[in-house]
Amino acid sequence: MTSQISLYKFNEIYDKTHLDLLKYVVIKCHSINDTYDIMQETYLELWNILNKKELSDVNIKSYLIGIANNKIKKHYTLLQKLKTISLFETNDKDIELIDTIEDKMNINDLIIKEDNWNTIWKYIKSKKNQDIPKVFYLYYKLELSIKEISKELKSSESYIKHLIYRTLKELQDNFGNGGNYNDK
Repeated sequence: MTSQISLYKFNEIYDKTHLDLLKYVVIKCHSINDTYDIMQETYLELWNILNKKELSDVNIKSYLIGIANNKIKKHYTLLQKLKTISLFETNDKDIELIDTIEDKMNINDLIIKEDNWNTIWKYIKSKKNQDIPKVFYLYYKLELSIKEISKELKSSESYIKHLIYRTLKELQDNFGNGGNYNDK
């Protein structure tokens, strides 16, 4: 019975906070690729807390943002440590570490359901300027205005517009021919 109450409470909190927390995590992460993991870890910790004690609804969004902030810090501290590990080392089964890593980000569930979206999203995520995938996600998925995005990212509106329009032009040039990527 306690699990049912916890599940109900969790779902209620999730429904109230998911979009705001997602926006916060997208803005704070260095790379859009880390968003899924941070969100999952944050809500997993919330679930564990709900199973241990009663939480009030007062400031629950701030509470979750605090958890997410800690997860982001922990994630990037761990990433710094992992940079010293070679991805080409082999494990005890002679499999290289790089071959055991899977991409957990399923962009089809997050953005648009189109055949070529995975290719386009992978292209956008690979941009050196990680503001580009952030802006695209905030603008097209979370439907924030250019003004809201510029405020959240502490950038000018012209910079945000420039990223959107320049990248759209680039996407049109590369994928405008029926979705096939033009390798230059």
